[in-house]
Amino acid sequence: MDRLRYVSILLLLVFSVLAFSAKPGACLTAGKTGKKNPESTASREKLSRSALKNLRLFSKVYTLIKNDYIKKEPSGKLIFGAIEGMVSTLDPHTYFLTPSEFRQMRSETSGEFTGIGIKISTKNRHIVVIAPIDGSPAAKAGIKAGDIIEKIGDISTYDMNIMKAVALLHGKVGTSVNLLIERKGFAHPKLFSLMREKIILKSVKYMVLPHHIGYVRISSFQEHTNSQLLKALKILNLKEHGIKGLILDLRNNPGGLLNEAVKVCSDFIKDGVIVYTKGRIKSQDVKYYALGKHIVPNYPIVVLVNAGTASAAEITAGSLQAHKRALVVGTRTFGKGSVQTVFTLPDRTGMGLTTAFYFLPNGLSVQDTGVIPNFDIHSSKDFIFVKPL
Repeated sequence: MDRLRYVSILLLLVFSVLAFSAKPGACLTAGKTGKKNPESTASREKLSRSALKNLRLFSKVYTLIKNDYIKKEPSGKLIFGAIEGMVSTLDPHTYFLTPSEFRQMRSETSGEFTGIGIKISTKNRHIVVIAPIDGSPAAKAGIKAGDIIEKIGDISTYDMNIMKAVALLHGKVGTSVNLLIERKGFAHPKLFSLMREKIILKSVKYMVLPHHIGYVRISSFQEHTNSQLLKALKILNLKEHGIKGLILDLRNNPGGLLNEAVKVCSDFIKDGVIVYTKGRIKSQDVKYYALGKHIVPNYPIVVLVNAGTASAAEITAGSLQAHKRALVVGTRTFGKGSVQTVFTLPDRTGMGLTTAFYFLPNGLSVQDTGVIPNFDIHSSKDFIFVKPL
């Protein structure tokens, strides 16, 4: 069959042939870069007189609290509180990590943690679900991308720091947490009770569909996502399968590691820019090029997206679209186009600092606008999906 015919078959499968869905329902991630030591950053700017004056004010307030406050408060509590207050004046994707939170974040990017299995962000001072993780308690309970979490337990999330929300959602296996959810279509916010579980992320699943079409689901971009993808593609490309086209499912993929997204794109794109970042200082302006591997045959590709497709997943969908390597099908994506660099700080603490915005090869930013599909499908009744993996 010629290429045009397989493009038609791919779209036919996406629109009408595939039965049942890997349901829309599939956690804090962004286009994260690697961990850095902040000392070189700190040395770039000498403290101004006004900064020194403000630090003297801070020191005075800290001393007053330590010496004269009615209760004796731990120094760490006061310092961490001050840092969190400073960070809260910045964008919602910048965060400070206590030692326990830093450990938790590292476990998430390695593919294993304890909780209910959702990725969150903030919009209009509310905590919003980017996407539930495939097979997680949140997905099973019916939590959806775009849900607004009004309360975690009895605590309002309005103006809450993301890491505070993450800490409240995490907990011991077998314990429960209640979420008050606001959703379009609900007459009133609805209470969801979820049991925390050990979440083990297998970010890549695959199958062979009729007409020799391969199907690959990437649920997040973790440390070993690309190696898992390469194994899947190797099997799909075996002679007995002989796939002639590929459906790459990035629905409800909240993103993750930027470098993994670049590797994944490089499997399909031979050369050129995958994505580039622009920040306030020159060292933050970086171009990420295809790695020259291009291991996948030049068969047609359809990428599935929705409002739960965010960050690194948007880079992947948008870059494949910009290089005319794939057609994007679904709904407008989440619209998170910022890069967080994770810094290792003293005393086992850390910080995720927004250092740049990323741009697709065609110069477009997905920040707030998202990736616009080639074929826009607004409702699940218009869209028949694949059997759950």
